[in-house]
Amino acid sequence: MTSPFEEALLRRLADYPEELAVAAHDFAPHVITAYLKELARDFHSYYNAERFLVDDALLKRARLALAVASGQVLRNGLNALGINAPEEM
Repeated sequence: MTSPFEEALLRRLADYPEELAVAAHDFAPHVITAYLKELARDFHSYYNAERFLVDDALLKRARLALAVASGQVLRNGLNALGINAPEEM
């Protein structure tokens, strides 16, 4: 069972290809910047709501995979805008 924060983040990640296509079609890079801001907000909410290092190995791997996927989409979106993402903060 997924939490509301996981569901929101999963939906946002699934929207990336369409958001990128719209931005490219309309020559509208602001679409990507708005999307990335919302993705970061959703990830932040998810990270604050859920514990990642839990005893259930399957749940831990799933949550960590969702974090990795979020980071990859953020990097891809920034790269599409010509912005280099830092490896760590």
